[in-house]
Amino acid sequence: MEGLITICLLISTLMLFRIRRTLDAVGIICVQSLALAFVSLIIWSKTGLVHLLIAGVLTFIVKAILIPAVLYFTIKKTGNKKKIEHSLGQMSAVFIAFLLVMIGQYIAAKLQLPTAEYGEQYLSTAIVLIFLGIFKIINSKQVLLQGIGVIVIENGLFLITQAISYGMPLVVELGIFFDLFVAVIIIASLSFKISSTFNSLNTEKMQDLRG
Repeated sequence: MEGLITICLLISTLMLFRIRRTLDAVGIICVQSLALAFVSLIIWSKTGLVHLLIAGVLTFIVKAILIPAVLYFTIKKTGNKKKIEHSLGQMSAVFIAFLLVMIGQYIAAKLQLPTAEYGEQYLSTAIVLIFLGIFKIINSKQVLLQGIGVIVIENGLFLITQAISYGMPLVVELGIFFDLFVAVIIIASLSFKISSTFNSLNTEKMQDLRG
């Protein structure tokens, strides 16, 4: 089961560099969040730690339902149905993404970080998610996709805490979930403003504001 989850996380993140519509990215984030919720629930079933159960439920509610709903609403209202714009071509982006996967796996093996008994198998995947999230931000020209890159990075950090120490204290987890949801709301608000001003979500259009 754990192997299937890690494969799901890696493939779903790599698919972010193959998609042609922003709505598809929202669906991928939803799938990724469901996989993370399962990670928390699986480790909870093995350890009995209640905060992991709460983290799994919150991941499902906030990341798999609320955040995708906000992003979906934003896309519909801004009419962002045009072809996704990237800094690099699709083949180049996919090649770099696969390269980052290999680098992440190599770094995870070399770092030899202390891991929890039931979380060791998720460490390399977590590092890869952080790398791919950063690359998604760099490669994307649209503000919503850059926001999705931020979510991928946060998912990687969430998975690292699961791998190393079975998550963070509940108060910290609640704060992170709240901060992430507020960040998505801010991204949505900025998207509405950019779309109404430039009739596009391409951040390069903002260069027109320079005097």
